[in-house]
Amino acid sequence: MAITTVLLAALALAAPALADKKAEKLVFADEFDTLDEGKWVHQISAWRGGNQEFQFYRNDRKNSYVRDGILYIRPTLTADEFGEDLVQHGNLTYPGCNMEPCVSQSGEEIVLPIQSARLSTSGKFSFKYGRCDIRARLPRGDWIWPAMWLMPQKDKYGGWPRSGEIDLMESRGNANLKDSKGRYRGFQTTSSTLHFGPAWNRNRYDKAHVDNFMGDNETLANDFHVYSLEWSEKGFRFLLDGKQYGEVPRPKGGFWKLGEFEGDNIWKDGNDMAPFDQEFYIILNVAVGGTFFSDDLQNSPYPRPYTLSSGRGMRQFWEKKDLWYPTWHGEKAALQVDYVRVYEH
Repeated sequence: MAITTVLLAALALAAPALADKKAEKLVFADEFDTLDEGKWVHQISAWRGGNQEFQFYRNDRKNSYVRDGILYIRPTLTADEFGEDLVQHGNLTYPGCNMEPCVSQSGEEIVLPIQSARLSTSGKFSFKYGRCDIRARLPRGDWIWPAMWLMPQKDKYGGWPRSGEIDLMESRGNANLKDSKGRYRGFQTTSSTLHFGPAWNRNRYDKAHVDNFMGDNETLANDFHVYSLEWSEKGFRFLLDGKQYGEVPRPKGGFWKLGEFEGDNIWKDGNDMAPFDQEFYIILNVAVGGTFFSDDLQNSPYPRPYTLSSGRGMRQFWEKKDLWYPTWHGEKAALQVDYVRVYEH
């Protein structure tokens, strides 16, 4: 297994290495013997996120279920359940919607063509500092976007990205997706990122982003691996199967200085770890499409089947279903999670 690490030039300014190993206490665990709604909340929403994705998140056992100790988060086709006419000419909503918008309606665009699931521990469990281990197998299927990430429970410093976001793992389900340097960007690669900034258009995630390139002949979609986040007052470490592939140490002068922002420091009342000095909750989800599959990525044997700026991306995507849907093979298109465990020092 070849692991190529991309580290941050800005880390030369960082605080001492993250090395201290202290006694750990297990504070949260789900081995997925059942789908425990005492630990997880389903998002029910037609919101397409900040990346204009194509899925409707719902609480349905077709999209999120447990079998033999494994949680499956599986995307399915709206038309298979509700019919092509609804996708083209109807509207869709679900009772219990907990995030606006609650309705997907046809028009210039079609109804959201994908059904999926997003589970979180919001209001159930959150933590500040510790280690989060998630053992999972990544999905295989073009334009599928699995994610394991964390968001602040209370938005201490304001709305996104002022209070931060921690992306433990993001990947793409494509087999033959490459960047401009010829590197595979599908299920051969994962990314870990911190989002922070005073406004959505001043998010300096580029200052705290690491990629884990497995190599051309490697895949993270065939077997289970342990994805880990170690988070402390000294910063962040990202690991795969216990091996570190990236870190974001606590920056001297804080994240305001790391981001090279101008004006008043919105995190001045916190320490140098702010906005990452508060409790975050865990999110597991599978999205499809959108801007995460950016213009600089080239897919083969066919190009991306939608245009980001057209305003008709979902319609284009759906009209070319014969290109991408054959790559979705049942449960292989699902994010499969064996366990989630959180330890505090």
